[in-house]
Amino acid sequence: MCQPREYELSNIEAAVNQLDWAIRLFLDHNACIPAITLAGAAEEIIGKAIGERRANAAINKHLADELSLSEKKVSTEHTNFAKNWLKHGGGLAASQKTRVFLADEAIQYIVRALTNLANYDGSCPSQAPRFWAWMEANRRDLMG
Repeated sequence: MCQPREYELSNIEAAVNQLDWAIRLFLDHNACIPAITLAGAAEEIIGKAIGERRANAAINKHLADELSLSEKKVSTEHTNFAKNWLKHGGGLAASQKTRVFLADEAIQYIVRALTNLANYDGSCPSQAPRFWAWMEANRRDLMG
């Protein structure tokens, strides 16, 4: 529980904490929805700090070229759909449903946030080694 005192931290420090918790929730509780929103927030915060070096920029550009779509459309409708839908409802009515591969989306946002952090200062959060070990053991198909 947070103590009733004032804290001093940077956006990056907050993002690293969010990313660590995203990994814990994903690995320890199979809680993909909060993992997506936390890793997505971390990815966004760190991505703003590094600009065009963010993982999402290269992905969006590549897909936009491949699909002959604008980068904004690729970002909105593809690479950031799950995060945006979970945060804002994606323009759907409260009772409308959508199909999402939650585990794959959680992995994507965690990897993008980890990549952004590495591009920011070369660091990784405390839970990153556990995540990469899990990936090696369970999702080698996604490992380059």
